[in-house]
Amino acid sequence: MLEALTPLHPRFVHFPIALSLVGVLFVVLGMLRRREAWIGYGRISLLLGWLGVLAAVVTGLIDQAAAPQDATVTAIIDQHVTAGIALLIAAGLAIYWPLRNRNLWSSPARWGYVALLVVIVLLVLVEGWLGGKLVYEFGVGVD
Repeated sequence: MLEALTPLHPRFVHFPIALSLVGVLFVVLGMLRRREAWIGYGRISLLLGWLGVLAAVVTGLIDQAAAPQDATVTAIIDQHVTAGIALLIAAGLAIYWPLRNRNLWSSPARWGYVALLVVIVLLVLVEGWLGGKLVYEFGVGVD
């Protein structure tokens, strides 16, 4: 029965991608338009995206055991895992930073926060590219 559900990882990656990108968009637009509610919506999306990234990382590590034992595939998987953990850390910082600095939205530190959000977007793009490379070039996780 469990074999019918494997691989698990592809089932968990789409929502974290969408929630992380929407979260970044809402926070940045909220900052630019001075809409506290939009920033709040973005922060909630980032939190939900972080939870999804956590699930994607865990299922990816589980599914990694079934990947072909090829040196090229292993190298790409290692890069994918590294970028996934970096995304988990960056998104976690994006959730934590406003909790630590209540005046973030009106302080010069907000531009550092925007830079962190840009890093999140870049990590999502790298993750998607590496995951696509694994699936479409090497057939990882494809029956």
